[in-house]
Amino acid sequence: MVTKDEVLKALKNVMDPELGMDIVSAEMVRGISVEGASVSVVLALTSETCPLANKLRKSSEEAIRSLEGIGKVNVELTVMSEEELNRLVEKVRSKGKTPQLPEKLPKKGIKNILTVLSGKGGVGKSSVAAMLAVEFSRKGLKVGVLDADITGPSIPKIFGAIAPPLVKAGKIVPSASKGGIKIISMNLITGDQEAPIIWRGPLVSSAIRQFYVDVDWGELDYLIVDLPPGTSDAQLTVMQLLPVDGIVVVTSPQELAGMIVSKAANMSQRLNVPILGVIENMSYVKCPNCGEKINLFGDSRGRLLAEKIDTKFLGSLPIDPELSKACDEGRIEGYKSKDFQAIVNRILASL
Repeated sequence: MVTKDEVLKALKNVMDPELGMDIVSAEMVRGISVEGASVSVVLALTSETCPLANKLRKSSEEAIRSLEGIGKVNVELTVMSEEELNRLVEKVRSKGKTPQLPEKLPKKGIKNILTVLSGKGGVGKSSVAAMLAVEFSRKGLKVGVLDADITGPSIPKIFGAIAPPLVKAGKIVPSASKGGIKIISMNLITGDQEAPIIWRGPLVSSAIRQFYVDVDWGELDYLIVDLPPGTSDAQLTVMQLLPVDGIVVVTSPQELAGMIVSKAANMSQRLNVPILGVIENMSYVKCPNCGEKINLFGDSRGRLLAEKIDTKFLGSLPIDPELSKACDEGRIEGYKSKDFQAIVNRILASL
């Protein structure tokens, strides 16, 4: 009976021409299973849209079948995590080569694509993304919001959008807010805001790609992409495939939030996507009686974090019960903040 070591040795003959190394050295092979004459292997690709996917699968199957006594062969495909991809990129560069990552998708009729990113959840990233879209719209710009937080979408609730998207001439027509902001989100498709989306990374990445490619966004001045928190497959898909013009990083005063944001910043730098600046949300609360600022989560660290990741500090936002109420009631387009208006002007100046 064939052994796992023999399978691994056979797979060392399968080369990835884009990386210039075999798939075993590239740490793309995992989950080898041998049961009698049947062999199963999991192959981790560098991206969900890897153009060599079918070729690598076929070559792997042929390499395994070259072993004596082989019956059924099954090669499954998955996608590397952000950490695994970074490790592979460093390995390729250490050999004096430049890794060829997937080409970005075309911009079509969209002039600017901005992503809103946070290192951890609970810092108000989606409300910032929504306010950004609203302020752009108030300036007479055509705006769309792509809710890339597939498993935890909140954009429809913030805007009070409930109408499902339509399909016309093979394209998805996005829903629209009361103010005309185009919106696509998994919640609008499922129709149930409380229904859980229990998907693995490759499915999430595929959905994000479809939200960009298969949706008829028309002519837009800005497409705002609300990313899920962290540095997983969803963020990697957006950074690799979408022609992103800049990232707005949202954090809070807690040291933990800043530490995780640094990881997200490192990912953007590796993928050559510029960071426009840092917004510190929930920085303080203002006493309604005397106007004193109270730092509920400790001293502000936003400016220090911006300096650490070599970008601009766009400003601080307070904890505002009116903002929470507006988001809960789907009235974000009626909410105004002078602090945020100043931040938007700084973002536009950066662009």
